[in-house]
Amino acid sequence: MAKALSYAGAVLVPAAAGVLLHLWAGWSMHSPVRLPTLLALLAGLGLAVVALFAHNALFREGGSLVAALLLLAGLGSVWVEARDSRIRSEVVECLVSGKTTVTFHPTFGEGAPGDKTLYHHPLSCPGGYPSDFTAERRIAEPGKTVRIAYDPAHRMDPVLESENVAHGSLVVPSVLLLLSAALSCTALAAEGREEPLLRRRGRSAP
Repeated sequence: MAKALSYAGAVLVPAAAGVLLHLWAGWSMHSPVRLPTLLALLAGLGLAVVALFAHNALFREGGSLVAALLLLAGLGSVWVEARDSRIRSEVVECLVSGKTTVTFHPTFGEGAPGDKTLYHHPLSCPGGYPSDFTAERRIAEPGKTVRIAYDPAHRMDPVLESENVAHGSLVVPSVLLLLSAALSCTALAAEGREEPLLRRRGRSAP
């Protein structure tokens, strides 16, 4: 019975933690309450720590290190995907109010991506936000208008209205959490096989 409960816990801990974190991230980052981002992150981190302790409690010696790392990676991925699964709720039409400035950001090391060029557009928007917009291309000339999508609580960076689409996917976090559960169950099964072997060795010892 105890073994069955351990197996159930090995599966339920990653699954429950992933679901709860996804719900929390989606609500805290996109709700009208406008919870401060730092507070939302701290609460999400607290949930991840509780899940890690619950995972380790299933094992006498701290559990599988790889399974624990996969659990944390999966929960981190859940947070990112929950953030990206929403779109900015407000759209404003802004005037490019001045000259666009360009900055160059070199990268270093073999195999590194090419240098990045950023275009900084000063904006005049109703309500004053956003006051500038940075992109990897020139979005409009001075005097032209652009439509910007933004989060009223400023929890996400503004984007062009045409690029305001949800990119979140649960595939990656689901795979990581399933792998964590599978490794935990494998460790429990191996632990069960080792115990009879140790008892036999103890009986055969002089």
